[in-house]
Order: sequence, then structure tokens, then C-alpha cells
Amino acid sequence: MLTNEYMSLNRNDKLKGILLLILSFSVVGVSAYVYQQATMTIDQTIVEVATITLKNSDLGNLKEGESASYTKATVANLGDAISLTTQEANVYLHLDSDLDTMTTHTTYEIVVKAFTVPGGSSITSGDTVCTINVGTPDYSAVDLDVAGTWTFDFEISTSVGSVNSDVVTQASIIVSAESTT
Repeated sequence: MLTNEYMSLNRNDKLKGILLLILSFSVVGVSAYVYQQATMTIDQTIVEVATITLKNSDLGNLKEGESASYTKATVANLGDAISLTTQEANVYLHLDSDLDTMTTHTTYEIVVKAFTVPGGSSITSGDTVCTINVGTPDYSAVDLDVAGTWTFDFEISTSVGSVNSDVVTQASIIVSAESTT
């Protein structure tokens, strides 16, 4: 037969055992939620290769069968028609036009001449850097070989054929710059 003291001790031991068991589960539960964390970021800056400014020009009227030539002396906006500032050397200037769709013109030619050239360039002010016309409306690449501010003048020659009524024409030129050809 067991004494009360033994039963009391046994009950305390049982209680201690249960509490120890509950405490063990709590420690396991708490330790499952403790972990280490760190954050990493990766930054990058995208640098603009060139800033381009263009001038639109109105050449006025041309009578059927007539030819005309325009320079910055006769149409002010043909001077510095393209202005750009490059951030690095060897930026390539592209000119893409729709001159091949100018069906009313027998001739439409744009000569692009350097005007403002950064020091150290192989291009000098007054150099013809490209020509676009009805037969070759796009120019692949003008190598802007040094970083800096560049401006280009246009010289335009046009000839038109016969028309049945007034025709409004418009030449569009897309100018772009990129760091690779």
C-alpha cells in the first residue's frame, strides 16, 4: 500500500513531468520561428547616350516643273537642323527618311553638313557627313567620334514634276543616336 506522501510526491512528479513536456514543445515551437534574415539590393543607372534636338522647316511653295535649293541662308531652320550632345565617344547618328515615297518630286536631296564639332574629332566644320535622297532615303551611321555638342546644317535640293492640282508634301526624317552600329 502506498502512503499519502508517496502519492503526493508522485502527483508532483507527474505535474512536473507534464510541465516539462509542455515547456519542451514551447521551446521547439518558438525555435521554429526564429531565423536570420538579410536584404541585398542591386542598383544600376541607365545613361542616356545622346540628347537630340531637331528643327522643323517650311520650304514654302514650289511650282510644278520647278527646281529649288535651300540653305540656312534662305531658310533659317536649316541651320543647326540637328543638335545633339553625346555623353561618350563613338556614338552613331542614324537618319531614316521617307524620301523614297515623294512621288511628286523628281529630285529631293538633303545634304547634312557638320557645323559645330567638338575638339579632337576627325570631322571638321563644313564637312558633308551624309546625303539622303529619293534613291537612298536612309543613312546607316555617322560616327560621332568624340563626346560633346554637335550641330548639323541641312542643304536641300528639290525638283518637282507636273501635278493636276496643288499637292502638299512633307518629308519625315527620324534621327536616332546609339552607342553601337
